[in-house]
Amino acid sequence: MTVSEARFDELIHAPLRLRICAMLSPVQRLAFSEIRDSLGVSDSVLSKHLSALAEAGYVEVRRVRAGARSRRQITLTRPGRAALRGHLAALKAIAAAAEATIAEEPSGTRAAQRHQARRAVSLDPRIA
Repeated sequence: MTVSEARFDELIHAPLRLRICAMLSPVQRLAFSEIRDSLGVSDSVLSKHLSALAEAGYVEVRRVRAGARSRRQITLTRPGRAALRGHLAALKAIAAAAEATIAEEPSGTRAAQRHQARRAVSLDPRIA
């Protein structure tokens, strides 16, 4: 998927999952503890979100031995990167449409209300 293929992704859109994907996008992998501490969430909350992303094939969770300890390493997969790019492109399109609507017409006119209603329908991810 390229950046031009905007596709709103309900799974990634959840705030913590979006932040997880964003944290993983510039790196090859991150330790579970780094993500947990950066987000300020409990192990169970992070595990739940990672499980949802892993089930979709967006992240891979691996156990890596470090001496006597086992640590979880999280990687954003190729499909996960593509889904994140598409989701971000969709968010940018939504924001651009909103900015254009705000700049085009005063908000109180009937023409503005009709225009906003048409634009809302065209941005609905279920219709796209």
